[in-house]
Amino acid sequence: MNTAARRTIHISATLARGRNTYFEKHKLVTDPAKQDPNYFEDLARKLPLDDNYIDQLKMIYTDKVMSERDLTMKASDNLIADKVTYGLPQLDMTAPRPPYTNVDALKDAPESVKKIFSLDFGTRRDLTSEWKRVMIEQVNHHALDNASHEKKIALCTALIRHWSMIVDDIFRKNVRPRKPTWLTHRIWLVIGQRRRLLRELREIDEEAFQKVIKELKIAYHVQKQPEHVKTRKAWSEAQLLMRVKEEKEKKLEDLHQRYIKELEEKKDEMKAKREKLEKERQEIEKRMKDLLILEGKVTENVVGEYKMPLVGQFTEAINHAQLFYHPKPDMVRNQ
Repeated sequence: MNTAARRTIHISATLARGRNTYFEKHKLVTDPAKQDPNYFEDLARKLPLDDNYIDQLKMIYTDKVMSERDLTMKASDNLIADKVTYGLPQLDMTAPRPPYTNVDALKDAPESVKKIFSLDFGTRRDLTSEWKRVMIEQVNHHALDNASHEKKIALCTALIRHWSMIVDDIFRKNVRPRKPTWLTHRIWLVIGQRRRLLRELREIDEEAFQKVIKELKIAYHVQKQPEHVKTRKAWSEAQLLMRVKEEKEKKLEDLHQRYIKELEEKKDEMKAKREKLEKERQEIEKRMKDLLILEGKVTENVVGEYKMPLVGQFTEAINHAQLFYHPKPDMVRNQ
């Protein structure tokens, strides 16, 4: 191969790597706090507004995209934090296995015989059947309930948690840590079916829906539609706008509190000044009154209050009206 052809291949490969952003979509999530659907948005709001803000925002979005797949598989059942029981109920390992639960002969059998037919000596299928039975009995309507949404949701939940345990076991035992795709794909389908059943149950009976998610410990969050999922640029712009709005509100609140503080200080200052001026006014009025008393224009310590002679004034007004405003002779009414 000539040099020009090799150079073309290397350049095109470099450009392809530069154009397409790489996301490790199989990243394992180990922080239980990321199960909160608003974790990354809250983390973006806490970033300092400095020169590295955009770069840190990009790193948060990259972590968000890489964690989406693992969170979708585990967040609803709290499987990131619970790596011991995987949300499955505790079983009595000395109890008989499901095929021998109602066998009367085992009630009086020796302990060695009971141990052989117990769950402790059973297979994984026996444990799975018992987990399903216990979880279904927590939410079903009655013993013969086989078609309700509650029973189907409990069955899906038992399958999801049990299969997640198997996936982690296989992942740890593999020489190359790889998840079994044939099983993770089934978990993905069952998660979608359970989400559909939960949505339908929520629309049909809100009380039963709340009981199911409480008994089975399911974290239900309304999933965003595909058209509402934002790209990195739109997500970063939305976080930046929200941060700017929050900073603006914070500054406005600080200004408002400072204005209230300055207003109270100004009120106290004006009140003290007004009291001082009122005192000066009273002193000036007292001095003016003393001067009028000295000039003899005002008498001091006068008892009572002077009133004008209203009766005399009214009589004078009536007489004046009769004298000057009497009617003409031709205007007198005929008697």
